[in-house]
Amino acid sequence: MTEEIESKETQGPEGVIENAGPVVLTERDIAVMQFAHEQRYLCYNQISDTFWKGCSEDAKACKHRVAKLVTAGYLSKQYSGRKKVDVYFATAKAVEALKSRSLDSGIPALKFSRDFEQYISHDLHVTNLRMLFRELGWREWTSERVLRERDHYYHRPDGVLTVRGQKIAIEFENRITKGKARYAAMFDYYDKHAGYNLLFVIILKDIREWLLDLKYDARKVWFANYEDLMEQKGKAQFENMRASFELSRLL
Repeated sequence: MTEEIESKETQGPEGVIENAGPVVLTERDIAVMQFAHEQRYLCYNQISDTFWKGCSEDAKACKHRVAKLVTAGYLSKQYSGRKKVDVYFATAKAVEALKSRSLDSGIPALKFSRDFEQYISHDLHVTNLRMLFRELGWREWTSERVLRERDHYYHRPDGVLTVRGQKIAIEFENRITKGKARYAAMFDYYDKHAGYNLLFVIILKDIREWLLDLKYDARKVWFANYEDLMEQKGKAQFENMRASFELSRLL
């Protein structure tokens, strides 16, 4: 789960799967489609690294299974010229399959637009965060798309992670682009929002000292570097103006 998502053609324990013939959906197929549906799309290595992780590279089962889901009309493959990767969207057929299992999250199939490339770097990083938390055993996640389209939240984080009943708002920043006033307003909103127990601000680049020094509830707001989190996982340091703790201690 890295920033640059290469279209790797590897991995899989099940041998070569021909693309012809009907598809009997597996639990893994459903999980892939549900992730794509909720997160808008997935790139190939997010699928392979998450759902075929640890499988033999020789069999190439992930490659063939994804291709079969595309051929069968459950996934739509689109190319991102900006990131130079293929991305996969859940189709209306996939959402019907999810809905029949009460896994559609109460939102319709995404209407595809080439505008998806405008925010692709941000979106893929957020999905990487969701998949990292999933790997660590924290799987209860509400995506920004669900918050917007189902729950109709006006102010919404990039995702909400729920751990033992605690709701943690996740805000990902590709870089520090907002001025101090914008971040101050964001922290004020979360300080007053009783629905979130914690706010994690995860930043791709260096965390600025002035950001740590802004006014916020230090019991609630924590900052982490994205690359450190991807590498160190549960041992990554989260900090604020008063303290620093490993992620595993915070949750």
